[in-house]
Amino acid sequence: MNRRNPEIESVFNSFQKVELEDFGSIFGKELSSRLKKSEMVGALSYYIESHPRKWLSCMLERDLRLLKTLVDAGPGKTVYMDYPTYPSILEAAGLIEGNDDGDNFHACRISRDFHSIVAPYVDDVLREGEQSGRFRIERVALGILNLYGVLPYEDFLDLITDWYEDTYGSDFKFLTQSLKASPLLKVARCTDSDGNGEFVCSPCVEAPERVIDAWAGFEDIVEFMSFGYDEVEDAGNGAPFFTVGLKTPQGKALVSMLTEIGYSGSQLVRAEHDLWLYAQSDLDSAAMLDSVDYMLDMVGSPSSYRACLKVMSDYINSVPKWVLGGHSASDTGYLLVNLVPREDTVEEPSPADGEVPSWNMPKPTISEGYTDLIEKNGALEALSAILPEGFPFGMAIPHVSPEDPCPCGSGLKYKNCHGKLLS
Repeated sequence: MNRRNPEIESVFNSFQKVELEDFGSIFGKELSSRLKKSEMVGALSYYIESHPRKWLSCMLERDLRLLKTLVDAGPGKTVYMDYPTYPSILEAAGLIEGNDDGDNFHACRISRDFHSIVAPYVDDVLREGEQSGRFRIERVALGILNLYGVLPYEDFLDLITDWYEDTYGSDFKFLTQSLKASPLLKVARCTDSDGNGEFVCSPCVEAPERVIDAWAGFEDIVEFMSFGYDEVEDAGNGAPFFTVGLKTPQGKALVSMLTEIGYSGSQLVRAEHDLWLYAQSDLDSAAMLDSVDYMLDMVGSPSSYRACLKVMSDYINSVPKWVLGGHSASDTGYLLVNLVPREDTVEEPSPADGEVPSWNMPKPTISEGYTDLIEKNGALEALSAILPEGFPFGMAIPHVSPEDPCPCGSGLKYKNCHGKLLS
């Protein structure tokens, strides 16, 4: 008798028969629609537990890397990450738990039973996917879909076979096997609103029918945009936080601006991803400002904020747009964006003649506990004798050059203010 895991059975019992058929196809276990639901649940549960190497080899790279993170963390351990634009297949199937434990992070964890099933295999499957070229094919497929948003199925096949032939030659056996085994095209397939025609879409597209319907409004753009293979591969990297166009002048300016105002690591990646998606949205300037309004506090002045909006506008206008068939707003003149501050944004006052201009960095903060530390070391009394009354001990400031305005807001150069007092 086939051994079945009650935990996995319980997960699959929550789905309808048609959903179980879909999951069976995605995991490489075809289920006949003639089976009873209980039979489907039993067959799929047994397959997941007994053939992990086989179905793991069908998973998208994004799912495998998420699984690797959870396996390394350990069973029952919560891993916090940025909210993904779309869920992983393993989360959608309920095999790993994903929920929103707070306002800022998406939480994932893996059960002890499922950990024991996948832990011995996930490293080997990741290594095989990279070495065989399967992941590269997947990234190219995702890159094509991310650049166009939605494509007729035949056009997609033409593009990826052209890339494969130019890269590997005319033996398409491995390409065919990879696309057939991968769940990507199974979850990306869609039809238009009239039910006519087969399409594939990026996982980041929430409503492919809206993109398809929008094409009719730009009939003078008669062909889809053509992209270089480097652009295609770049657009398919980094799932689920894709970004397009960062190697263009506008993209480089965007990365530089975001870095200068304090973004780094995963926060930088997410900010870049979100701005690319806003380039594909309804282009509602107010909504874009809602997303980036916190930058005003980080930048510290309205004029700097306006400069940030200019950089973002240039980037948004330069990236391929789904509704324009991969063409940009700048190239076509359609859907151009000019982000401007809201009406309630306060303008910087111009200094009067002879007046020292005010310094507009964010107000320095006092490091908690710092005063107690220097008091303990006997330094506070000595410092108090030479420093002005009210001098803010423990002020946390960025690096300031001697010729820059002092961050305290006095209007003096740093070397003539706190820099002098601390020297």
